[in-house]
Amino acid sequence: MTQGSATGDEVNWHAFTARRLVAGEFGVSEDEMMGASRAKAPIAFARQVAMYLAHVVYQLTYNEVAEAFGRERTTVAHACAVVEDRRDDYAFDARITKLEERLDQLNRLRIGRKVDRCGCLAVLIDQRSCGRV
Repeated sequence: MTQGSATGDEVNWHAFTARRLVAGEFGVSEDEMMGASRAKAPIAFARQVAMYLAHVVYQLTYNEVAEAFGRERTTVAHACAVVEDRRDDYAFDARITKLEERLDQLNRLRIGRKVDRCGCLAVLIDQRSCGRV
């Protein structure tokens, strides 16, 4: 996929997987991440990481990420700059690299149509049962 070529469904899937994975990693809820723009610092930072990952891993444009997260394009650009600056810290960079690898793996599974027993990709993201099986 080239930058800017994602369909609406792909953009939504990419944003969802980034949000779900980051929410689990940072211990915040997806609802909190999608809430008011002036959220508490840990929630806002988790949202910035999710937006960064959606942009970097899935090559979504700032506009696509902004629409999927209910934010402005400039907010996404700022989020990406904040996360990129923090990657100078070795431990943080390693954490983000692991998240990038996980999202790439999830995308490969989606493309290959490999899913869990009930057909739910969401379970693969946070490794919990979806409750439908």
